Amino acid sequence: LLTSASLSIWGWWGLGVVLFLITFGPFAIFYLAFYILCFIGGGFVVLLLFGKINSEKHLERCEHSYLPSTQTAILKVLEEMKSESKPIKIDRRLTGSSIIDEPLQQVIQFALRDYIQYWYYTLSDDETFLLEIRQTVQNALVEFSTR
Repeated sequence: LLTSASLSIWGWWGLGVVLFLITFGPFAIFYLAFYILCFIGGGFVVLLLFGKINSEKHLERCEHSYLPSTQTAILKVLEEMKSESKPIKIDRRLTGSSIIDEPLQQVIQFALRDYIQYWYYTLSDDETFLLEIRQTVQNALVEFSTR
């Protein structure tokens, strides 16, 4: 006797088979079985030909013959990047009047803090980007003040 639980399981399996056949066609079952057999057969062939120990040695030889050592190259690039950092000099004069320049510098500092630093520090701790943004904003303000 079929219970309602087993009937439900058979129903879901039947629906899955019907949808599989409609989606991929009637020969898809043969292709799927063929691919699974090829995968399993290939695994057995590798195990029979090489064995576990020989295949690991072969894999190590292949990896080391094609790939250079990456750790030293990465460290070398990081050292070069650190040595290339140059301090950026920022001229804090904007309009020539300290009464106007000081509040403008505060506005720039607040804008950088509130709109850029809160998301930028999640990406990097490098201050160069923030200094370049400050320099760009200051250059724009100097252009406005001269016009």
